[in-house]
Amino acid sequence: MTLDKQDEKQEKPAPAAGDGTPAEHPTESPAEPVDPPSPAEPVDPPSPAEPVDPPEPPAGDAGRSRASGGWRPVIVVGAVAVVLAVIAAVAAFRPGAEVSNVAWVDTAETREVTEAAKVAIETMHGYDYRTIDEDFGRIRELLTPERLEEFDSTADVTKKAAIDTRTVTEVMVEHIGATMLDDTRAEVAAYINVSATGDGIAQGSAAAPLLVRMEKSDGRWLVSEIRDR
Repeated sequence: MTLDKQDEKQEKPAPAAGDGTPAEHPTESPAEPVDPPSPAEPVDPPSPAEPVDPPEPPAGDAGRSRASGGWRPVIVVGAVAVVLAVIAAVAAFRPGAEVSNVAWVDTAETREVTEAAKVAIETMHGYDYRTIDEDFGRIRELLTPERLEEFDSTADVTKKAAIDTRTVTEVMVEHIGATMLDDTRAEVAAYINVSATGDGIAQGSAAAPLLVRMEKSDGRWLVSEIRDR
Protein backbone atom coordinates (compact mmCIF):
# COMPACT_ATOMS: atom_id res chain seq x y z
CA MET A 1 0.00 0.00 0.00
CA THR A 2 2.81 2.38 0.70
CA LEU A 3 4.41 1.82 -2.66
CA ASP A 4 1.20 2.49 -4.52
CA LYS A 5 0.71 5.86 -2.87
CA GLN A 6 4.32 6.78 -3.59
CA ASP A 7 3.86 5.88 -7.25
CA GLU A 8 0.75 8.04 -7.49
CA LYS A 9 2.70 10.96 -6.14
CA GLN A 10 5.44 10.46 -8.71
CA GLU A 11 3.04 10.17 -11.66
CA LYS A 12 1.04 13.26 -10.77
CA PRO A 13 1.96 15.94 -13.43
CA ALA A 14 3.18 19.37 -12.42
CA PRO A 15 0.73 22.18 -12.85
CA ALA A 16 1.02 24.01 -16.17
CA ALA A 17 2.22 27.57 -16.18
CA GLY A 18 -0.56 30.10 -16.20
CA ASP A 19 -3.29 27.70 -14.95
CA GLY A 20 -3.71 29.70 -11.74
CA THR A 21 -2.10 27.04 -9.48
CA PRO A 22 1.02 28.20 -7.69
CA ALA A 23 4.11 26.20 -8.34
CA GLU A 24 5.56 24.33 -5.39
CA HIS A 25 9.15 25.23 -6.28
CA PRO A 26 9.40 28.60 -8.04
CA THR A 27 12.45 28.74 -10.23
CA GLU A 28 12.74 32.50 -10.34
CA SER A 29 13.67 34.58 -7.36
CA PRO A 30 11.22 37.29 -6.41
CA ALA A 31 11.95 40.73 -7.80
CA GLU A 32 14.05 42.87 -5.57
CA PRO A 33 12.12 45.71 -4.00
CA VAL A 34 12.59 49.00 -5.77
CA ASP A 35 13.46 52.00 -3.71
CA PRO A 36 10.68 54.61 -3.83
CA PRO A 37 11.59 57.63 -5.89
CA SER A 38 12.97 60.53 -3.97
CA PRO A 39 10.67 63.47 -3.76
CA ALA A 40 11.22 65.81 -6.69
CA GLU A 41 12.93 69.04 -5.98
CA PRO A 42 10.59 72.01 -5.96
CA VAL A 43 10.04 73.55 -9.38
CA ASP A 44 9.62 77.26 -9.82
CA PRO A 45 6.12 78.15 -11.00
CA PRO A 46 6.00 79.10 -14.69
CA SER A 47 6.35 82.79 -15.32
CA PRO A 48 3.32 84.42 -16.91
CA ALA A 49 3.55 84.67 -20.67
CA GLU A 50 4.66 88.06 -21.94
CA PRO A 51 1.87 89.98 -23.70
CA VAL A 52 2.01 89.61 -27.41
CA ASP A 53 1.04 92.50 -29.63
CA PRO A 54 -1.93 91.66 -31.84
CA PRO A 55 -0.95 91.13 -35.43
CA GLU A 56 -1.34 94.14 -37.64
CA PRO A 57 -4.14 93.84 -40.19
CA PRO A 58 -3.10 93.45 -43.79
CA ALA A 59 -2.59 96.67 -45.65
CA GLY A 60 -5.64 96.06 -47.81
CA ASP A 61 -7.93 95.49 -44.80
CA ALA A 62 -6.63 98.57 -43.05
CA GLY A 63 -7.25 100.64 -46.16
CA ARG A 64 -10.78 99.34 -46.43
CA SER A 65 -11.59 100.08 -42.81
CA ARG A 66 -10.26 103.62 -43.09
CA ALA A 67 -12.09 104.17 -46.29
CA SER A 68 -15.49 103.55 -44.72
CA GLY A 69 -17.75 106.36 -43.28
CA GLY A 70 -20.11 109.14 -44.49
CA TRP A 71 -17.34 111.74 -44.05
CA ARG A 72 -15.33 110.59 -47.12
CA PRO A 73 -16.55 113.42 -49.58
CA VAL A 74 -15.51 116.12 -47.07
CA ILE A 75 -12.10 114.51 -46.64
CA VAL A 76 -11.61 114.35 -50.43
CA VAL A 77 -12.49 118.01 -50.95
CA GLY A 78 -10.23 119.04 -48.08
CA ALA A 79 -7.36 116.97 -49.45
CA VAL A 80 -7.73 118.57 -52.89
CA ALA A 81 -7.65 122.02 -51.35
CA VAL A 82 -4.48 121.21 -49.43
CA VAL A 83 -2.79 119.82 -52.53
CA LEU A 84 -3.66 122.92 -54.53
CA ALA A 85 -2.33 125.14 -51.77
CA VAL A 86 0.95 123.23 -51.53
CA ILE A 87 1.52 123.28 -55.31
CA ALA A 88 0.80 126.99 -55.53
CA ALA A 89 3.01 127.79 -52.53
CA VAL A 90 5.95 125.81 -53.90
CA ALA A 91 5.63 127.54 -57.27
CA ALA A 92 5.35 130.96 -55.66
CA PHE A 93 8.60 130.60 -53.72
CA ARG A 94 10.64 128.98 -56.48
CA PRO A 95 13.37 131.41 -57.58
CA GLY A 96 12.71 132.92 -60.99
CA ALA A 97 9.18 131.49 -61.28
CA GLU A 98 6.41 133.66 -62.67
CA VAL A 99 3.15 132.68 -61.02
CA SER A 100 -0.24 133.97 -62.10
CA ASN A 101 -2.38 131.47 -60.16
CA VAL A 102 -2.46 132.62 -56.53
CA ALA A 103 -5.46 130.54 -55.45
CA TRP A 104 -4.82 129.30 -51.87
CA VAL A 105 -1.65 131.43 -51.72
CA ASP A 106 -3.40 134.78 -51.45
CA THR A 107 -5.87 133.61 -48.85
CA ALA A 108 -7.76 136.89 -48.56
CA GLU A 109 -8.41 137.14 -52.30
CA THR A 110 -9.24 133.43 -52.50
CA ARG A 111 -11.81 133.83 -49.74
CA GLU A 112 -13.32 136.87 -51.44
CA VAL A 113 -13.79 135.26 -54.85
CA THR A 114 -15.07 132.02 -53.33
CA GLU A 115 -17.71 133.89 -51.34
CA ALA A 116 -18.72 135.91 -54.43
CA ALA A 117 -19.15 132.71 -56.43
CA LYS A 118 -21.23 131.12 -53.64
CA VAL A 119 -23.59 134.11 -53.51
CA ALA A 120 -23.93 134.06 -57.31
CA ILE A 121 -24.76 130.33 -57.36
CA GLU A 122 -27.40 130.67 -54.66
CA THR A 123 -28.94 133.75 -56.30
CA MET A 124 -29.02 132.37 -59.85
CA HIS A 125 -30.40 128.94 -58.89
CA GLY A 126 -32.82 129.93 -56.15
CA TYR A 127 -35.92 132.00 -56.91
CA ASP A 128 -39.59 132.31 -56.00
CA TYR A 129 -42.35 132.89 -58.58
CA ARG A 130 -43.96 135.40 -56.17
CA THR A 131 -40.81 137.59 -56.11
CA ILE A 132 -39.45 136.69 -59.55
CA ASP A 133 -38.81 140.29 -60.65
CA GLU A 134 -36.78 141.09 -57.54
CA ASP A 135 -34.89 137.80 -57.81
CA PHE A 136 -33.99 138.44 -61.44
CA GLY A 137 -32.91 141.96 -60.55
CA ARG A 138 -30.39 140.59 -58.03
CA ILE A 139 -29.11 138.13 -60.62
CA ARG A 140 -28.44 140.91 -63.14
CA GLU A 141 -26.19 142.70 -60.65
CA LEU A 142 -23.87 139.67 -60.47
CA LEU A 143 -23.20 139.20 -64.20
CA THR A 144 -20.62 140.55 -66.62
CA PRO A 145 -22.06 142.52 -69.58
CA GLU A 146 -21.73 139.54 -71.93
CA ARG A 147 -23.35 137.16 -69.48
CA LEU A 148 -26.10 139.67 -68.69
CA GLU A 149 -27.03 139.89 -72.36
CA GLU A 150 -27.35 136.11 -72.52
CA PHE A 151 -29.47 136.04 -69.36
CA ASP A 152 -31.86 138.70 -70.61
CA SER A 153 -32.43 136.74 -73.82
CA THR A 154 -34.10 133.92 -71.87
CA ALA A 155 -35.38 135.74 -68.76
CA ASP A 156 -38.95 136.24 -69.99
CA VAL A 157 -39.38 132.57 -70.88
CA THR A 158 -38.01 131.50 -67.52
CA LYS A 159 -40.20 133.98 -65.66
CA LYS A 160 -43.40 132.85 -67.44
CA ALA A 161 -42.65 129.17 -66.75
CA ALA A 162 -41.98 129.89 -63.07
CA ILE A 163 -45.22 131.82 -62.65
CA ASP A 164 -47.35 129.30 -64.57
CA THR A 165 -46.08 126.38 -62.46
CA ARG A 166 -45.77 128.43 -59.25
CA THR A 167 -42.22 127.24 -58.89
CA VAL A 168 -40.01 127.90 -55.90
CA THR A 169 -36.43 126.66 -55.92
CA GLU A 170 -33.87 126.45 -53.16
CA VAL A 171 -30.17 125.75 -53.58
CA MET A 172 -27.58 124.51 -51.13
CA VAL A 173 -23.88 124.76 -51.92
CA GLU A 174 -22.38 121.54 -50.55
CA HIS A 175 -18.72 122.15 -51.45
CA ILE A 176 -16.89 125.04 -53.09
CA GLY A 177 -13.29 126.07 -53.72
CA ALA A 178 -11.20 128.25 -56.04
CA THR A 179 -9.05 126.36 -58.54
CA MET A 180 -7.53 129.33 -60.40
CA LEU A 181 -7.04 132.94 -59.42
CA ASP A 182 -5.10 135.90 -60.77
CA ASP A 183 -5.61 139.66 -60.73
CA THR A 184 -8.73 139.75 -62.89
CA ARG A 185 -9.93 136.17 -63.43
CA ALA A 186 -10.88 133.20 -61.34
CA GLU A 187 -12.38 129.73 -61.62
CA VAL A 188 -14.38 128.17 -58.81
CA ALA A 189 -15.56 124.57 -58.58
CA ALA A 190 -18.69 123.80 -56.60
CA TYR A 191 -21.13 121.00 -55.86
CA ILE A 192 -24.76 122.02 -55.33
CA ASN A 193 -28.13 120.52 -54.51
CA VAL A 194 -31.27 122.19 -55.87
CA SER A 195 -34.79 121.34 -54.67
CA ALA A 196 -38.03 122.64 -56.20
CA THR A 197 -41.72 122.85 -55.41
CA GLY A 198 -44.51 123.47 -57.91
CA ASP A 199 -47.85 124.85 -56.71
CA GLY A 200 -46.83 123.88 -53.18
CA ILE A 201 -45.99 120.28 -54.10
CA ALA A 202 -42.43 118.98 -53.83
CA GLN A 203 -40.99 118.24 -57.26
CA GLY A 204 -37.79 116.56 -56.08
CA SER A 205 -34.17 117.65 -56.04
CA ALA A 206 -31.06 117.36 -58.15
CA ALA A 207 -27.35 117.56 -57.39
CA ALA A 208 -24.64 118.61 -59.80
CA PRO A 209 -21.06 119.87 -59.96
CA LEU A 210 -20.61 123.39 -61.31
CA LEU A 211 -17.80 125.42 -62.82
CA VAL A 212 -18.05 129.17 -62.24
CA ARG A 213 -15.79 131.58 -64.11
CA MET A 214 -15.43 135.01 -62.56
CA GLU A 215 -14.03 138.34 -63.77
CA LYS A 216 -13.10 141.29 -61.61
CA SER A 217 -14.60 144.63 -62.64
CA ASP A 218 -14.35 147.84 -60.60
CA GLY A 219 -13.26 145.82 -57.56
CA ARG A 220 -16.16 143.34 -57.77
CA TRP A 221 -16.14 139.71 -58.85
CA LEU A 222 -18.83 139.08 -61.49
CA VAL A 223 -19.93 135.86 -63.16
CA SER A 224 -18.76 135.46 -66.75
CA GLU A 225 -19.83 131.83 -67.10
CA ILE A 226 -21.58 129.22 -65.02
CA ARG A 227 -22.20 125.69 -66.23
CA ASP A 228 -22.43 122.07 -65.22
CA ARG A 229 -19.18 120.18 -65.18
